[in-house]
Amino acid sequence: MLNSKSSSLDEPAAMRPLLFLIMLLLILGPALLALLQPRKSLAVRMAWAVAILAVPLVLLGIIHGIPQLDGRALHNANAWTTLRLVLTGLVLLLPTCLCLVARR
Repeated sequence: MLNSKSSSLDEPAAMRPLLFLIMLLLILGPALLALLQPRKSLAVRMAWAVAILAVPLVLLGIIHGIPQLDGRALHNANAWTTLRLVLTGLVLLLPTCLCLVARR
């Protein structure tokens, strides 16, 4: 009989690759769609693709660069956690929104 506590993989570590793949699809998918637009010039398509890839990187840099947003807030921890959740949602949603704007 297998004991669940003796397992070499715990649940959070096993979920990381899945979450990484989901994030990768939500960011790279819109960038690839922006590159595949036939009506626009290559320079415009590449500029949109770079913008779609850069926005999540900048937001993740802000989240991990500010100590309060990284989970180390000493005052108003709930407000900082809420702001961190909003920025994380933007990381996942802004590439799709930018892709839709680029398709116009």
